[in-house]
Formats: sequence, structure tokens, C-alpha cells
Amino acid sequence: MKICGRCDQSIKDNEQYTTHDILSASAGGMTVYRHVRPCRRVQIPTSPSGPQPARRYR
Repeated sequence: MKICGRCDQSIKDNEQYTTHDILSASAGGMTVYRHVRPCRRVQIPTSPSGPQPARRYR
């Protein structure tokens, strides 16, 4: 099963996709698959949402 690296959805047998090889010097490389048709990126939170408790430094 192939998973799109952009939208995290499975790529079906009849869908077109591209492959991107990612090489690594310290470990084995990997292949990333992406849909050819435009797909939506997955929203990845980069910081917590909502009010945060105050930090106290001593």
C-alpha cells in the first residue's frame, strides 16, 4: 500500500502518483509517493493552541 506524503491518504491502484527518492548518508533511504492531482496537505500543529499556564523561573 502506498501512502501520499502530502495528504496522508492511500493511493489507489488506478490513481497516478510520483515518486521521490530521499537518500540518507547515515541510514537507508526511502521513497515518498505523492498524488499527481492536487491534494490537501495535512494540518500539523506546530504549537499548542489555547491559553498556556504561566511559567515561573526560580
